[in-house]
Amino acid sequence: MNKTLCGSGALLAALDAQDFLRRHGNSLSEVLHATAGNRGLDFYCAADRLLDGLSPDPVCVGKALRDMHDLLVEVDTPDDRYVASLRWHGARLSDLAAGLPR
Repeated sequence: MNKTLCGSGALLAALDAQDFLRRHGNSLSEVLHATAGNRGLDFYCAADRLLDGLSPDPVCVGKALRDMHDLLVEVDTPDDRYVASLRWHGARLSDLAAGLPR
């Protein structure tokens, strides 16, 4: 029982990430695909699979969020219409990943 209590903060952070993907997944997957191609879409799908259950693994979720964030940081924007979306999603992914273990 103590293990559950100790890990509850990380689990709550993973559930916040799950909620984020449910609410903003369409726009996140669109910007990842538009700016990074199939690689970006693969990263999104991997994170979505990790967050599909009731109790996602916080360490794996943190890695997936950091991978998506890092990919958004390294891509060149094909046109200006994605700049604001890249910044917003990148900042949100960074905030969510900060609450998860490495």
